[in-house]
Amino acid sequence: MARYIFRMECKKGSEEEYKKRHEAVHPELLKALKEVGISNYSIFMDGNQLYAYMEVDNFHEAMERMESNPANIKWQTYMSDILGMDNGNNPKMHLIDQEVFHLE
Repeated sequence: MARYIFRMECKKGSEEEYKKRHEAVHPELLKALKEVGISNYSIFMDGNQLYAYMEVDNFHEAMERMESNPANIKWQTYMSDILGMDNGNNPKMHLIDQEVFHLE
């Protein structure tokens, strides 16, 4: 299983709302994440910067499958008012996939 990290950001002033919404992630989204093979998914926050960690065999394939998933579309719409978004109205994500050290 490969490990991936990506960076996003929530809009300044939305940090507490971001945390609040993640206390009640939609169950259908959690199911969808597992169905595409994502596990050990964590999000860390530093100010308004978000760092997400996940394990998945193929990050790009999983993200492609999630794009069309109704639960994900609903969640992304719900989060769009507090996340930094790109021109396509998707969360700005910067993938960090070059792992240089791992201790198990």
